[in-house]
Amino acid sequence: MNETDERTAETGRGEAVAKVIRLPFADAAPEVSDTPAPEAPAPAPAARVDMTKPEQPVSPAPAPVEGTVFTAREWELAEDPEGDAPWISPALRTPEGRTARRVYVQRQARRRIRRWAARQRTPRGIVPTTIRGGVRIHRWVRGVEGQNADAAKRRAEMLALEAERAARRAQFALLKKDAKRKAADVAQQESSMALAQATAAAATARNKFLQRAAAAYLPMAGIDAAGFVFMDGLIGLGAGVLVNLAVLARVGRRPDMSPEELEELERAEAGLPDRFEMGMTPRAFEAMLHEALVQEVKVAVHSMRVLPRQWGFEVELVLKNQTPEKLSENLGLLEACLPGVRTNSALLQQSKQARNECVLRIPGDDPWKAVPELPYRAPKSLSTHDLHKAQVGADMSGRVLALPGKRTSVSIIGKPRSGKSTVLRAYLDALTATRDRIIVGIDLGSYGAGFGPYAKCMAAVARTPSEARTVLEWALTIGMNRPKLFQRAGMTGGNWEASPEYPGITVVIDEFPALVTAAKAETFPKGEEGEEKPMKLDELVRQIHLTSAKSDDVLVIASHSVTKEKIGENTWLAEVPVQVMGACDRDDIVQIVGKGAMAEGWRADRLLPAMGDAVNDASVVYPLAGAAYCEPIPYRACITSDEEADRRAEERVAAGLCELDAGTRAFVSDFVLPNPGGGDPWDDGEAEEEPLPVLLRTIRTIYRDLGDPSGLTEDELFDQLHGFDPTSWDLDRFVPEGGEPMTKGAVLALVLDKVLAPRGQKWAKETFRPKGSKPTKGYRLRDLKALIGEGHEA
Repeated sequence: MNETDERTAETGRGEAVAKVIRLPFADAAPEVSDTPAPEAPAPAPAARVDMTKPEQPVSPAPAPVEGTVFTAREWELAEDPEGDAPWISPALRTPEGRTARRVYVQRQARRRIRRWAARQRTPRGIVPTTIRGGVRIHRWVRGVEGQNADAAKRRAEMLALEAERAARRAQFALLKKDAKRKAADVAQQESSMALAQATAAAATARNKFLQRAAAAYLPMAGIDAAGFVFMDGLIGLGAGVLVNLAVLARVGRRPDMSPEELEELERAEAGLPDRFEMGMTPRAFEAMLHEALVQEVKVAVHSMRVLPRQWGFEVELVLKNQTPEKLSENLGLLEACLPGVRTNSALLQQSKQARNECVLRIPGDDPWKAVPELPYRAPKSLSTHDLHKAQVGADMSGRVLALPGKRTSVSIIGKPRSGKSTVLRAYLDALTATRDRIIVGIDLGSYGAGFGPYAKCMAAVARTPSEARTVLEWALTIGMNRPKLFQRAGMTGGNWEASPEYPGITVVIDEFPALVTAAKAETFPKGEEGEEKPMKLDELVRQIHLTSAKSDDVLVIASHSVTKEKIGENTWLAEVPVQVMGACDRDDIVQIVGKGAMAEGWRADRLLPAMGDAVNDASVVYPLAGAAYCEPIPYRACITSDEEADRRAEERVAAGLCELDAGTRAFVSDFVLPNPGGGDPWDDGEAEEEPLPVLLRTIRTIYRDLGDPSGLTEDELFDQLHGFDPTSWDLDRFVPEGGEPMTKGAVLALVLDKVLAPRGQKWAKETFRPKGSKPTKGYRLRDLKALIGEGHEA
């Protein structure tokens, strides 16, 4: 205790002890004992205390301090996290921290064990590595000398066999015995030389082999022997074997793989990067997709089910209180969050079961492996009633795409290079294999090239506006007049039923915008009052669509778009019952399927047309055709080689094409279809846009009706023309003023000259021999064919 403290203490018997206060300036007094003292006499008087302060002696001034002055900032210690870190982590000073650390170490150990176990199934496993090391050591021991020795041995054996055969031939030879004996001697010498070379090579290889074997195998044997001797027998032998195996594994640690395969192996072992790959597990893909949907796309996912397919992954999504519209708009962002997914390849399909359910498809590098080659169809093997079963394409799972054709028109929409012609040719392959349809084509944009070899199977191919008008008027005439034949043909159902006797008609129009442009350029002479103005080309097409379906007179139209910008007022094209959408614009999708269709998965706008040699999504389409194709599922058209398509077309032409029934033929007897079988696209006559004069077409029809005679005299031809049009060919109309009437020959020559002179042509009378008659002069059929460009003689 301090001297100024106050304390109270008691003895063991409870008696009080003295209470003492000591002052620092008091005289020293004897210390008070802790033991009780006997009673003392009366106290003496208190001592006198001097309260004055003593005077302090004056000290001399301190000497000045010399040296370096350190400030507080300099001599204070700075922060040093590494140096001040404790030897033991604070997290390990508590039981909870030690438990967490132990769990972490155990988890990491389990991961290492799993990776090690998984690595055993790869080329880096212990067994493959050890075997590879042993093979490499043995290959080194054997060396190039061993390979040379084996090659020399095989050569010696071969030459020995040849020498034996040569000796046998010489022994039993009947002809050229000397030559064969010499050949046998030469073969024997070569065999002896080869044997000597093989023996020398084997001896050299044996010496090298023994030297390298001693250097490679003796240390291993020494390790095994030392272990057996110095480490208690079998235990030491086992340890030596393990050491040898470790050496072999060290030698064979590097796999015999290409750099690309080695890089892929290392990436798989490391588990990086997180990329979409066809070989990844559904659980890994589910985790990656769930993270992308929830964290990046911000879609509330209620549940999801991942189904691996051959082409990729199919995901059944159930969203929480929302439709797939947001996901449809952000498919590009979803692809960015899934590294390895091809651009514009993710597909969304609205489920028919519920509005918040959808199917998401993530295809791999080659999603169209299941699409087969265009099936072979024999000539006349299909009927119109079977067209909806004839495969023209398939989806990623191999499901068949087949388009109907019975009293049903088809519209194929797509940008340039979107594969419209590929889809059209696949459909034409089915149409031209029918036994009860007549196919005619119109192509004003690519001069018939869009039909390919199948143009040979068409009854007509129109490449110019005038030819297109002929074909369309022919088809419209049939479509409007066929209902007259329903009762006579026994078709009591009110529709034309196609059959080989009563075939249906399909008008195939490629490059429809070109036809619309040609229609805008059409002009017609002003007719008489009350005369009906002719319809333009696009109006004819529309009229066929509106009036001819009952007559099984239908259209197949390929167009770039259905908007007014491309096809003018012909937006009725979006109302065609069967729509096939390739790579097109959003406006086309809205026009065809309606608003909100893209949110349901109709995303033909995300398809990429072909670019250069890159096919991309060419010939990939979204079909919309009744209940069979009402979901947004993409299909790809089946294809075949040009040679095979040409072979099929030739085969079908050889089998014969369908012809009109007699009743229908009577309605269109005045029409002559252009370019049956496609004609020659490079014919000089067709290259001219000038239409063929009506007079020549009429004369050609007369010759055809008469059975194509070799020629007609001028009187016979005039009489036929007069019978065809009596008013125009009345001789009284050709009487000059104040002159005599002209003869039939003079009138015919005058009219022919007026018609052919502007064309730079002339049709003179030549000698011909009528069948069963003497030679006579007149107008030959061969000259007429040359004038109209048929290009072959009678």
